[in-house]
Amino acid sequence: MKRYNLKKGKRYTFFSVIVIGIVTVMLLSVVYYNSLKQIVDKPFNDFKVLTIKEAFENAFKNVSIQPSGFGIVNITGMDEMNNVYTAKVTKEGLLSISINNENVPNPEELYREIYAKAFYNLILTKPIADYESSDPKNVLNYIRNVSYDYFQENDREYISLIGKDENGNTVQIIYNIAKVDGKLRIVPDKVFVNNKLLNSTEKRIFLAKVYKKSVDRDLIEVVKNSFLKEYPYESIEQVLSKVNNARWTIKDENRKMVEFNGMDNIDNKEVVITIGFRINEDGETVVEYAQLNGQDVEAGDIPYLISYLYSRYSSIDKNRDIERYKQIIFSTKVPNSTKTFGEFFTQYVKNDKWDIQYATNNVKLLVTAETASNDKVYMEFLFTKGGIYLSKAMLNNVEQKFDELTSKIFTAGTIQQTGPVAQTTSPEGVEKIEKIKSGKIVKYSSFANNEEAFKSYLRNLSWSYDAQKDRVVLTGVGKYGTKNWNFKFVFDLYFGREPVLEDMFMDGINVIDEVSDYIISKIFKVDTLGSNVVELVKNTVFTFRTYEEILGPIGWEIDRANDRVVYTSDNLKMNFAVEPAGQVKVVQVLYKGQDWTTRSYEILKTLENGGNLASLEQSPQKTQEAKKEPVKPATEQPVEQPSKPQLEQNQEEIPETQQYGQF
Repeated sequence: MKRYNLKKGKRYTFFSVIVIGIVTVMLLSVVYYNSLKQIVDKPFNDFKVLTIKEAFENAFKNVSIQPSGFGIVNITGMDEMNNVYTAKVTKEGLLSISINNENVPNPEELYREIYAKAFYNLILTKPIADYESSDPKNVLNYIRNVSYDYFQENDREYISLIGKDENGNTVQIIYNIAKVDGKLRIVPDKVFVNNKLLNSTEKRIFLAKVYKKSVDRDLIEVVKNSFLKEYPYESIEQVLSKVNNARWTIKDENRKMVEFNGMDNIDNKEVVITIGFRINEDGETVVEYAQLNGQDVEAGDIPYLISYLYSRYSSIDKNRDIERYKQIIFSTKVPNSTKTFGEFFTQYVKNDKWDIQYATNNVKLLVTAETASNDKVYMEFLFTKGGIYLSKAMLNNVEQKFDELTSKIFTAGTIQQTGPVAQTTSPEGVEKIEKIKSGKIVKYSSFANNEEAFKSYLRNLSWSYDAQKDRVVLTGVGKYGTKNWNFKFVFDLYFGREPVLEDMFMDGINVIDEVSDYIISKIFKVDTLGSNVVELVKNTVFTFRTYEEILGPIGWEIDRANDRVVYTSDNLKMNFAVEPAGQVKVVQVLYKGQDWTTRSYEILKTLENGGNLASLEQSPQKTQEAKKEPVKPATEQPVEQPSKPQLEQNQEEIPETQQYGQF
């Protein structure tokens, strides 16, 4: 047999060719594979921040990429329920998605859900801007029952986180996610609490609380740059820096308290002013205490001291303050009448002009008007910690007893009103009205949209668009407490898409947040929203102590059927009504099952002074009429006492003891 042998050199050459060929094929395969990978290393359509690969990697587990024919790549991932999602992407950018090998009919809509899930996971895994040392998951310790939504606005991409805090408040945090120099940056853009947009300082403190970041190191700066709730247009520093010898010190780091000291000339005397500010649990800066020349200012006088300083050292919006105090006046009954001052000024006088004067312990509203018979009317309303007082009344420049003045005005008759001219709503207005109707201001409500919810509560609904203010307005009649009110809701569109309730009015009265939240909770049937109305009553001052201090912290609840806050103990039950502008009234008192409503002031005063109700059991009940005092002109006579039920009540209503809350 003849054997053929390759020469050594040729043999090595042959094997080298085979190895090179194999390596070349492998390199070409790698190049081809990498070229396919680039297909999913690109964004899909308008989802610009994350690539398809990044979206899958942040939304799913066990992500893998496999070539699938020429110019096609599959990317696969698994969700928490072990469902397998497979996206088939072509080099032309076409995309199809299957779940467990079943193709979905609308892959773009499903990809949006995957993308939103990726954004949601990012805010829980990557530190947000300015909170790099904090655990991103802290937000889930603060907000419960979280849901999320992805949206785009002005070529920017956002994820909105919505849930409830431990007190039942609705919290919404909107994050912007972008790429800066190839790196992801997550910025909390907006924060809403019960649909109220927090300002920059409130947001900063709120996020510090959520993400457990300390603000002690710059506590003074945070307080100085804050805005008091009633004065949102100028920071605290902008106002108080103008006071002579202004000084700031940290009073209590643990309680986040800062003290301000300065000098002012009050009533031609040099006075040392001391104000203690505290950052509360909601991130708001509030006034904790105040002193004048080292003497404590009573809690009820503090709001007047603050308004005095703002009127003196800032460009305070006097018209806003006038409107705020007018609302309180309008919801108060005219002495010796069943009508309110709101009805008085809208139906019986015209051309009313209002002015305001500030002092360290009161505010005075001055009003001139004309009757239906063109007589000139002048009145002064004095606001103090004790309530509202009519300090002066004049008709045609002659001082009058108030009951005589009102008798003449009512005799003159009502003012003839002209109806509004109907206007055609613009296409833009129609579009915005539809967005408000179809949206939901309460995410967790069982109602499908705002229109459905408000229809269940209001009669005679009317939707309109205010082009001048760029707002959508809803009006209608609804019941609150024992009467029907004319409601007005003013809506805005956040980012042009999210409906937000901006203001609520009842019979022309601007409704405070606590009452607004409660009414919205009734409309949308989400009870947790309205719980703050209980805190409002508990924190309202009777004469020098709050109702919670008088009655105790336990036994409070809401009677939603009658729109009342109820306090109950073994022997005592009290029903409180909260008016739209925030006035708190005792409307019923039961003691050991007996109706002691007419003795409500006596009961509360006894308890406030540390007494026992057993001491009142032997004394005869005093009737409401026996407690009344005649109205005296121009002697600071109360329009309606904050504590004593001295004014005539509507005979169809339960006698009430009115108590005003601090603003």
